[in-house]
Amino acid sequence: MKFLIWFIGLFALAVGLTLFAEFNSGYALIFLPPWRVEISLNIFIVLLITSVILLYLALRMFAELSGLPERVRQYRARQQERASVQLEREARIAFYEGRYQRAERLASEAFAAALHADDAFAANGLLGARAAHAMRDYDKRNTYFEKLQARLGQQHLATLMSMADLFLDERRYNEASQAIVAAREITPKLTAAMKIELRLRQKERNPEAVLKLVEQLTRSDAMDAEQAAHIRIAAYQQQLRQHPMTARELKDWSRKLPETERLNPQLTASVASQYQEQGESLLARDTLAAAIDAEWSAELIEQYGQLDLTGEALTQQLQQAEQWLKLHPNDHRLLLTLGRLCSQRELWGKAQTYFEASIAIKATAIAHAELAGLLDFLERNEESNFHYRASLAIALAK
Repeated sequence: MKFLIWFIGLFALAVGLTLFAEFNSGYALIFLPPWRVEISLNIFIVLLITSVILLYLALRMFAELSGLPERVRQYRARQQERASVQLEREARIAFYEGRYQRAERLASEAFAAALHADDAFAANGLLGARAAHAMRDYDKRNTYFEKLQARLGQQHLATLMSMADLFLDERRYNEASQAIVAAREITPKLTAAMKIELRLRQKERNPEAVLKLVEQLTRSDAMDAEQAAHIRIAAYQQQLRQHPMTARELKDWSRKLPETERLNPQLTASVASQYQEQGESLLARDTLAAAIDAEWSAELIEQYGQLDLTGEALTQQLQQAEQWLKLHPNDHRLLLTLGRLCSQRELWGKAQTYFEASIAIKATAIAHAELAGLLDFLERNEESNFHYRASLAIALAK
């Protein structure tokens, strides 16, 4: 149908032109002294149209020929770019497959081919650096970093982030710190940079910096509350180890902590241990009791029974433990603690009862040893030897 329409249209055009030429009797006069040319108007029109077409074709050919070198250059650049992209894709796949040697080789080829595109240069250089790092070829990795910084500058964020991450993994903390500080100068609120710095400060055992970073990450919702609390507890314990405090300083320091973290079993155990080392067993007792009331902890119960208090303080300590027994009657560690406290108060019968109850619930080497020591003190040698042997058997079975 379309062909028929074109055929009819061309036929009609031919008929129209024929009729126009037949009835057009005019002529064109071209005067170029000393020549004078007179030709049919129809022929002049044909010659004019033909000349325009030939001139257009000549100019088009000239433009095509003059632009040929540029088009060839662009074609080669496109071919090179496509080859570089393909190499980069294959390198990434090899990297994720764990084939680091192949990934580094392909990334190196794409890296060398990226002559003009800075983004491709950076992507392939960083991929090659990570692949070399995975192979523990640190010299080659550093060569990539040097080339990247030489072309992209010292403030290229992706390069700085990769340097910080990989140097940290290699335990080159000074270089990692320099890189991450430079990265955070560029983007102070970048959470990925803060997370790398957090890992770095943890490795450096810098609890003050860790606490500050955790606070920043928590405010930006980059870290959940449970993870943040765990890291803060570890930082607080690091502070206790690095900065010994007097009993008064330790008490003031503890009051400044959020209640949930102040009553954390691990941190409570560390604080109570420091009180004990300074001879402040009462403060240690109160600290442990507050944490146990807030959250039951068998580990703290054992520490609670080893405070070496005397007199009225020991009596109060025993009474508190007996109150807990009403809530946790089947806790073998609490029964063991009660046995120790009764032994310190020379309540031999109650101590024996508690030790035996602890063993009945769960026989442990320490419970048998404590009962054996008590029976030995009471000169009940046969029973004492039995429990010594039981303690030794359980210890050797572990």
